[in-house]
Amino acid sequence: MRHLPVDPHTLLTLFTALPLVGLLLWVFARHCGTAIGLLLGTQVWAVAAGGQTAALDIGVRVYPMDVLAVCALCVALVRLWRGGLTGHAGLLPLLTLVALTGWSTLRGIANFGLQAAGNDSRVYFWYFLAIALYTATAPLGTSLSRIVTRAWLASAAAYALLSLAGWAGRGLHSVTTRVTVDGVTVDPRPVPAGAALVLAQGAMLLLCPLVSASSTAGSSGHHPPTRTRQARGRSLLALLLLVLVALLQHRTVWVAAAAMAIAWWVLRPARTGQRVASAIAGVTVLFSAVLLYSVGAFGAIGGALTDSFMETQGTHSTFVWRVLGWQDLLNAPRSAAQWLFGAPFGSGYERSIAGGLVTVSPHDYYLHVVLRLGLVGLGALLVLYVLAWRRSVQAGSGTLALRLAIIGQLVLFVAYSALPEQAVLLGLCLWQARVSAVGERRQPSPGRLGADTCTAETVLHTAAVVPRPSSVPDSVNAAPPSARSC
Repeated sequence: MRHLPVDPHTLLTLFTALPLVGLLLWVFARHCGTAIGLLLGTQVWAVAAGGQTAALDIGVRVYPMDVLAVCALCVALVRLWRGGLTGHAGLLPLLTLVALTGWSTLRGIANFGLQAAGNDSRVYFWYFLAIALYTATAPLGTSLSRIVTRAWLASAAAYALLSLAGWAGRGLHSVTTRVTVDGVTVDPRPVPAGAALVLAQGAMLLLCPLVSASSTAGSSGHHPPTRTRQARGRSLLALLLLVLVALLQHRTVWVAAAAMAIAWWVLRPARTGQRVASAIAGVTVLFSAVLLYSVGAFGAIGGALTDSFMETQGTHSTFVWRVLGWQDLLNAPRSAAQWLFGAPFGSGYERSIAGGLVTVSPHDYYLHVVLRLGLVGLGALLVLYVLAWRRSVQAGSGTLALRLAIIGQLVLFVAYSALPEQAVLLGLCLWQARVSAVGERRQPSPGRLGADTCTAETVLHTAAVVPRPSSVPDSVNAAPPSARSC
């Protein structure tokens, strides 16, 4: 009797999952806000559960984010096929990374098997690239800035609650302290570095909310009392999130938050007097904190933060440990083709640090990209971020939060690999670049100035409020009929 390649229970699960996958594809194609909420919510759930839980085991474990990433990638590729690359020229570096990742994954499957290549590539490459491409190709008529802001702040709120719950259960300890739960040594920090960066970026979104071009054009420059109170409330919430970031003791995120805060002070539109006043206020707060610390006002919390900071100064700190690993990985022999296009996924990251064998990922995304996608992949990644930055600058002060998010990501990549939730903000930057490009193409020529001429802001405002027909390609739907008639 010939046996089935999989057991009947797994086969039944596969047939049951097909309608769910179809429903998810429909959600990703029609409801961008719900899809982004699912992507961010799945990451929050993984942190709350202490790791991802396999939804299916068919020889290779399939996680919920695997299914969501596949749906996101499929929908994004269909959008590109329908709209053509003409309207998505800014996505060429991202598509280059997708192509290089696909090629490296296929080579890894051929050499090391599906499980080894898939485990190596899916989280830091396929998840990240699929989510970024999905967000970047969202229809221009979508209120994407508002959707991402709300979903991001909801995730930040969830991580804040998880942090408070963790401290309530285990107490707040220094990162150098060994904390044991049920006989197992665990990280004293209740949430990982990725969640801490979400909190810091949430603070930036509160300090400088994303503003569309139409909103900027329609603002009168007046600040009524209600808006002033809202701004003060956002500033207070941002300060509370930054306090949580400090208490979480992820030192790389400390540096990222400091870089974003300095960039906020430098880049935000303000008069010279306002800028000086904010600098004086910041110095005063820091001086007060140092004074309170010196007299022991922070108690055990101050001691924990001091221990965490001093750990970075030692010769056996985690940063030194990472640097030694980077040196060993770079010194490993490799061919010219591997320098250009990387080694296949599944090759491993074996290196010797202080006489011990280490096999985990490099803890540096730039090096991670070089090892798997080569110098060509690293160049595509840098071009992608330069493009996102330049377009965000051209879009005006309403996208300041996106520039700050880019800075935070680039700092985080020094000590961590790309995390899936960060792809949402990168994709939003690229989507905003498409919005700006549409506005530039539709600016009136000098010979057509008159009462019947439409400005770029009018086109973008109209595109934001008119529903986008689902059966028309992206290149046609860049603006609704009322805007195209201009």
